[in-house]
Amino acid sequence: MFLNQRAAISASAFVAATLSLQPAMAQRHERKLAQLEQSAQATLDAGVVTFQSPLHYDKCFDAVSDYLKGYRCEIESGTKETGASVTAMEITGKYTQTGTRIPVTLIKNSETRTSVRVAVAVQKRKKLLQTEPCSEPKLDDTPSRKAAADIDEALRTL
Repeated sequence: MFLNQRAAISASAFVAATLSLQPAMAQRHERKLAQLEQSAQATLDAGVVTFQSPLHYDKCFDAVSDYLKGYRCEIESGTKETGASVTAMEITGKYTQTGTRIPVTLIKNSETRTSVRVAVAVQKRKKLLQTEPCSEPKLDDTPSRKAAADIDEALRTL
């Protein structure tokens, strides 16, 4: 009798623990989706580089898209109407991985002037059993400046 009560208590404790973990799992999933959405959006921060281009908006957008495609980046989303292009996450490394994403925003100032904003977002993660494997996306100033200089050079050659 004592063994059956003990087994019943431990079974009910296991069921209660399993049921109490389900909301935590849902919260973790929602947090992960929010982080992915946040990494796809460019925010104004210290890692954003802005420069002016003397090209028309349409030519500038086409040149930036061609540059990103030639730079071995796959464009995840980008339309002329919104003026924003976001590359797909490029992941390097094996055990410790680094994901890099380049959002570029174009702003039409006039018929002959276009502002270009470039930011390089970096996320790191380790292949471990963690509840939050990816870090928050951080805008990195040095790669942003290099990417902006390369895009500016590509725009000047047109």
